[in-house]
Amino acid sequence: MALKHVGITGADGTIGSILRQGLEGEYRIKAFTLGPSEFESTQVDLSDPTAVEGAFARLDAVIHLAADPSPSAAWESVRENNIEATFQVFEECRRSGVKRLIFATTNHTQHGNTILTTPETLDANKNFRMKLDDPPNPDSLYAISKLFGEHMGKLYSERYDLEFVGLRIGWITRENNPALKRNTRSEQYMRAMYLSHRDGIQAFRRALEVETRYILAYAVSNNDRLVFDLEQTREQLGFEPRDNAETFFNDTR
Repeated sequence: MALKHVGITGADGTIGSILRQGLEGEYRIKAFTLGPSEFESTQVDLSDPTAVEGAFARLDAVIHLAADPSPSAAWESVRENNIEATFQVFEECRRSGVKRLIFATTNHTQHGNTILTTPETLDANKNFRMKLDDPPNPDSLYAISKLFGEHMGKLYSERYDLEFVGLRIGWITRENNPALKRNTRSEQYMRAMYLSHRDGIQAFRRALEVETRYILAYAVSNNDRLVFDLEQTREQLGFEPRDNAETFFNDTR
């Protein structure tokens, strides 16, 4: 599939910055940001239908990352930045004839099964190996907003033939070193959810290339402490994560 002209919303965020560099040269990237940035971008408030109209003209695909990324985000921010903005992105994809929307969803849509106390903790005594078609168990309003996006993807793929790939992303950081969470309350969660830069780029590249109408997939590295079953993701997305959080935690240098 020749999806060569790709828009990235939230292009100044952690994942957006990684993808701008990691996909450079393979695709023509058009970056979208809410405010000014140090790189060339189109500034747009995605929650404003007037501002969004026409923004995706001549794009083959859109990677929608822009959102309030905090699991503790208040409803007002979730409603504006994650729900209203996501709806407007879908609508502009429909109007502009975008072929594919790749949506950054989250592990938090199922993390209610493994949460310890807060959304960034994990109960290591719960030996889950969750699958994509298991019932959701959101741990936050943020997670609920991502389920909204997944369901919008199903509706628009059926009604408007918009191809949709939803990536339930683990935990990717700018430092790319999960061991920075050693001896914190989030250590067990990071060991299970770590997504390396290399694996993250691969997951989004596969999302651009795979032949599909609608799929959900996990975007986490091949960690020893996985709580997600990656078999369906490997089969349907062709994603083969290479990194493991334990490599960093075992490094005593």
